[in-house]
Amino acid sequence: MLKFLRGLPKVELHAHLNGSLNTDSIRELAEKVYGAQTADFSTLCEQFVKFEKGAKLDECFEKFGFVHKLTATKQGLEYATELVIRDFAKDHVIYVELRTTPKANEHMSRRAYLQTVLDAIKSARDLYEIRVKLLPSINRGEPIEVAEEIVALAIEFASTEPDIIVGIDFSGNPNQGKFKDFMPALSEAKKHDLKLALHCAEVDNPLEIREMIKFGMSRCGHGTYLTESGYEHLKEENIPIECCLTSNIKSGTVANIGVHHLKQLMEADAPKVLCTDDSGVFDTTLTDEFFLATETFGLTRSQCIALTMEAVEHAFATREEKLLMKMQIYSYTRRQPL
Repeated sequence: MLKFLRGLPKVELHAHLNGSLNTDSIRELAEKVYGAQTADFSTLCEQFVKFEKGAKLDECFEKFGFVHKLTATKQGLEYATELVIRDFAKDHVIYVELRTTPKANEHMSRRAYLQTVLDAIKSARDLYEIRVKLLPSINRGEPIEVAEEIVALAIEFASTEPDIIVGIDFSGNPNQGKFKDFMPALSEAKKHDLKLALHCAEVDNPLEIREMIKFGMSRCGHGTYLTESGYEHLKEENIPIECCLTSNIKSGTVANIGVHHLKQLMEADAPKVLCTDDSGVFDTTLTDEFFLATETFGLTRSQCIALTMEAVEHAFATREEKLLMKMQIYSYTRRQPL
């Protein structure tokens, strides 16, 4: 099964750029941009993917500061984007939607950040033969003015790069900020036909979950604390839940893999896709996520193929791109022994 899953052309719909750098790629990035690294740096790399038992969600967000420093310059950000795309391609991912929050610092404006990522995507997607889309992210822990700027930039860049910028991601520490404060900015994005991928029900906040569901979304990130009525609503609207198994376990939002809500989603025949979230931070790959699902829930090859096809359907891709992806998947699976 593992060999089959490694070769299976896969579709990744929930991947944060900075969190998707694995430790080998972080070392490669650091060496190229900043020179030879010390033993202390190696220790930091090891701590980056180390999770103590009983880790909390807030602790996971603290880990990102380490990578953000490495991508604080144009050269660092550009190379990091290439490495992440390369690593997904190595895992036989044929389509990936990357998310990242444009950041402003002494080296770059948010506009320059977004332009750097876009340029890197255009170069890397051809080099590694992989389709790549970009969802600029609103970090709910930042001021509303920043969210408004990011939406304005996304709308502007989407007009010139419609094949790359296809939506907006709403994410960040779910214990910070209030969703309702960001609704005007998200409404503006929706008005300009940008898809919305909202981190929803990542923590137990019934009021906000109801606000998000009422507001509407194209895809639901995590959905860990959705109720059966929530599942039913998303099913009726054909809104998939982006399931990130390893992420949920290591961040402590799900007690153990056996009780992960993927099982309930499958039983309810609700829309769902398997994703990595932050493959670097959580030391996983999309192949690993599929294999974990087969080992835990007994998924068959046919079910893994069906999940992949489901991801194609829910991708923010064109009809033509979806058709080509389906052909790639079909071409691979028909060559595999029963």
